[in-house]
Amino acid sequence: MPLPKESAIPSIFRYFPPQNGYRGVLSIPHSGEVIPEELKPFLTNDSKALAKDVDYKVDELVDIEKLTQNGIAVLVANIHRTCIDLNRAKDICVLNWKSNSHGEKLVMKEPNQDQIISMTEKYYTPYYEMIKSSINELEKIKKDKITFIDLHSMPSRPTDYHLKINPNQKMERPDFCVSDIEGLSCDKAFIDFVCEKLGVFSSKVTQNDPYFGGHVTRHVHANFANKNNIQIEINRAIYMDEEKRCLADSLVSTLKPNLTQALLETFMHFDS
Repeated sequence: MPLPKESAIPSIFRYFPPQNGYRGVLSIPHSGEVIPEELKPFLTNDSKALAKDVDYKVDELVDIEKLTQNGIAVLVANIHRTCIDLNRAKDICVLNWKSNSHGEKLVMKEPNQDQIISMTEKYYTPYYEMIKSSINELEKIKKDKITFIDLHSMPSRPTDYHLKINPNQKMERPDFCVSDIEGLSCDKAFIDFVCEKLGVFSSKVTQNDPYFGGHVTRHVHANFANKNNIQIEINRAIYMDEEKRCLADSLVSTLKPNLTQALLETFMHFDS
């Protein structure tokens, strides 16, 4: 399946094709805030509660144009994760977050099975088809390992929800958590290289702590052999005001070029 020049369904995702060759794929599945009309009746009207677990404006923390000009395909989801969580398995993706990570109720009523099937095929399946097409196209060009990175952000401190999932995590989170399903989804040299590049501008970079790799990482690992495939979580405190829910321009102006450069050097170094 050839790659489209742009997303055919812009309300679901935006696809930015690689230019000047093809080195790898960057996925950003949780920064979207589009709530389709057909899903609104199932959700709370509390916009603040709905917004708390969005990876706020992560797509604005990288220079997408610079990445694509250097052969990196970028896939950015527009759909709100409370509606369709693209980082969960297909059978639980629809309205997966009954409450947000702070315990506030989000889902007020449940859709029927036919509605769930329809929403899954309309909003979830296209994103994974785009991932598949992107990787398949890259495999035609590259014979050795290819690079796939899934980019997220995390709250600066864990809530009770996060502590229940990983009770051993520290209350003070790192600036970056890089995860590879605890060593399964990439070569050790790859994750070490990513951490080294992030460490150029941050002294707080961890591997598989507090996150181990989400469903996107696990899906790519399970379905596509011989990939360097990781998840990166960015501490929200290093780029935004979490309470006011707005970007801190002075922080972003430093973070964006540094993060873009770290990603570029990673894709380029492992481009074989």
